[in-house]
Amino acid sequence: MYKLSVLKNGIKVVTHNMPMAHGVTTSIFWGVGSRYENDRVAGVSHFLEHMFFKGTKNRPKPEDIARSIESVGGYLNAATSQESTIYYNRMPSAHSERALEVLADMMNNSLFEAEAMERERGVILEELNMYLDTPIRYISDLMMNLTFEGNTLGRDIIGTRESLKNMRRQDLIDYIKKHYQPQRMVVSVAGKLEHKKVVGQVTKYFGKVKPASRPKYSKVGAVKNGPRVLVHYKKTDQAHLAMSFRALPYNHKDIPVLTLLDTILGSGMSSRLFLNIREKLGLCYYVNSGTDQFEDTGLFAVNAGVNIEKTELAIRAIWEELQNIAKIKVSKKELAEAKECLRGGTSLEIDNTDNMAIWYGTQALFGKNIKTPEQKIKELLRVSENDIMKLARGLFQRERINLALIGPVGKKEKFLKFFN
Repeated sequence: MYKLSVLKNGIKVVTHNMPMAHGVTTSIFWGVGSRYENDRVAGVSHFLEHMFFKGTKNRPKPEDIARSIESVGGYLNAATSQESTIYYNRMPSAHSERALEVLADMMNNSLFEAEAMERERGVILEELNMYLDTPIRYISDLMMNLTFEGNTLGRDIIGTRESLKNMRRQDLIDYIKKHYQPQRMVVSVAGKLEHKKVVGQVTKYFGKVKPASRPKYSKVGAVKNGPRVLVHYKKTDQAHLAMSFRALPYNHKDIPVLTLLDTILGSGMSSRLFLNIREKLGLCYYVNSGTDQFEDTGLFAVNAGVNIEKTELAIRAIWEELQNIAKIKVSKKELAEAKECLRGGTSLEIDNTDNMAIWYGTQALFGKNIKTPEQKIKELLRVSENDIMKLARGLFQRERINLALIGPVGKKEKFLKFFN
């Protein structure tokens, strides 16, 4: 069971005690990501994520930070998304306070030295080049660009070459002052622990940080009439595509329905898309679906890598699968199997401290009410066949389609005809 406390300055502390665990995962969530950036500093959230690992007043070198964790068998990492940034580590339970102290040192005492920033600028530019050269990764960026065109939510998290080359040290410092505020911070810890002790440690390291006003992001506008197609020409041996639809925001009541719809359509080797597009028709190597939730909107997407000569056939087949589930009820057996799949998958996840720290930290950051895994399973079990069909009908409409493609596939006009 989790426990939640809120410090006087607004920091949320959520813990999940796992008495049988030998390790503890400590994570710091900040409610800020690429969505909060302007064009000039596009990529600053991700740039900061890198720079927090490059040295502090107490640990001047990157290896000093790493050794503080790795010398006792732990590991540390970070991740940036559109609406959040997370820094976390996993340590043996005996070193739980060191886990938080290292993260606090990184957050409070980072140096952001000019020489280190120049080195990291080169590293991030090469990371950008890697993404651009990896179609299976880059297709998701193009999909976001198209689906949320005109809004910062659609911007590449890593930024642009121009913004990265012009990023200054002062930009990082200004961004921290504006966005790294205690009321936008969650400390989530899972493992063998005592909640009161964790709250005391967080108060010790972050209790004096003063809150400030919360900056706002630009909300997405109405869905633009489609279908809409974006083709990125690249000489590849396989065409990569992503078909997306605006979907549900984070706290929407139908998230359990969406989760089951995604599971039935594109989760695993027994899903409809895998069985029909790959196994039956032989059109692709990979095909899957997935969802993303944001504060005011969401996303449902199908990704596939297909035979270039059969790209049009693959798009038609994927669209037909989406239409089928919107027109014909799933069977009781198929729905029951999807529910059991999610129940079983959740039961495997809850033994992992990383998973549980992220589970509760994410909900504390974005959710109106924190739910346990057991509560979410109960919500899934209440979903009916009619619920699935109703949601699918609302999502999978011709005018809501966004289709991004990478490869030597021709002009976009020829793909628009498939959705008539």
